[in-house]
Formats: sequence, structure tokens, C-alpha cells
Amino acid sequence: MTAFDYLTVLVSIVVGLAIANVLARLAAVITARERVDFYWPPVAWAIWIFFIAVQHWWAQWSVRHTREWNFATFWLEMLFPVLLFLLSALVLPDRDEHGKLDLGQWYFRNRAWFLAVLFCLLVVSLAEELVRTGRIASPVNLGFQLFFGALCIVAFLSKSRRAQEWITGVAMVSTFAYVAVLFLYLPA
Repeated sequence: MTAFDYLTVLVSIVVGLAIANVLARLAAVITARERVDFYWPPVAWAIWIFFIAVQHWWAQWSVRHTREWNFATFWLEMLFPVLLFLLSALVLPDRDEHGKLDLGQWYFRNRAWFLAVLFCLLVVSLAEELVRTGRIASPVNLGFQLFFGALCIVAFLSKSRRAQEWITGVAMVSTFAYVAVLFLYLPA
């Protein structure tokens, strides 16, 4: 067993927990649909979390080339799925609140925390790559993460429903394009 094999087990478990949590929350919204005041951005972000959790697990294959592991590197490697799990808890309610699920109210009550954790996810992703490899390997990856970080900051600062909807749409489209460009095939 290699260090990668050993360390990936815990990372995979937490990624799996994030996936299970976001899917359970989506299912709760679907099954309570008669009592849901629908607002699409948190549902889109929930789908985004699922997508990124799977993409992260897919991209982990490239980490197998890491020759030397230390606790700081593993801690950063572990922090990404932990933040995904936190996002999965913030994005949608897990139960009815007073008989109704108001997704807009839920989103705006948790918006600042959600966007702060999302921004931290980007910081951790960059820090992990720097600590593990000593460099940023892809300027495309860096460019996307800087762009996405700027989106997070604008969304954090804006309380407008229209701005949140626009930013959510841009985030979804840009993320799918990013993954198509950089992660369509299993890393060599």
C-alpha cells in the first residue's frame, strides 16, 4: 500500500459524506415540493457541490504522484472535502422549518457563510497545490480560480436577489467550462 492509497481513504470518505449530504438535502426539497417556496440559486449551488465533489475525487488521481507526504500537505488535502461538506450543509435546509421551506430565505440567511466557505475552498485548493508541488502547474486553473474568487467576493458583498441569480448562473456555466477544459480525462 502506498501513502496515496492510505491517505486517499479518509479523503474519499469525507467527499462521500459531502455527496450524501447534498443529495439528501436535494431529496428533502423535492419530497417537500408542495411546501417549498422555490428559489433556484441554492438548488443550482447544490448541484454545483455535487459536481465539484465528483470532480475533486476524479482529479485526486493526479495526486498519486506525490512522492513525499507530511502532515501539513495531508491537512490541506483533507481540508478541501471538509469545506465541501460544510458547503453541503449550508446550501439547502435538511428539514421543514415551520411547515414550509423558503429557499430564498434560507439562501440569504446563509449566503455570507456559504460564500465565505466557498472562497476558502479556492484558497485551500491553491495552497494545497503550492505546498504539495511547490508551484502552480496550470495558468488556466489559476485564472479560473482567481475569476471564481472574484465572483465569490462580489456575491458576498451584494445582497441583491438579481445579482445573486446572475452570479450563480455565471458560476455554473464557467465551472462546467473549466471542468471540460481541464478535467475531461483522468489525469495522466
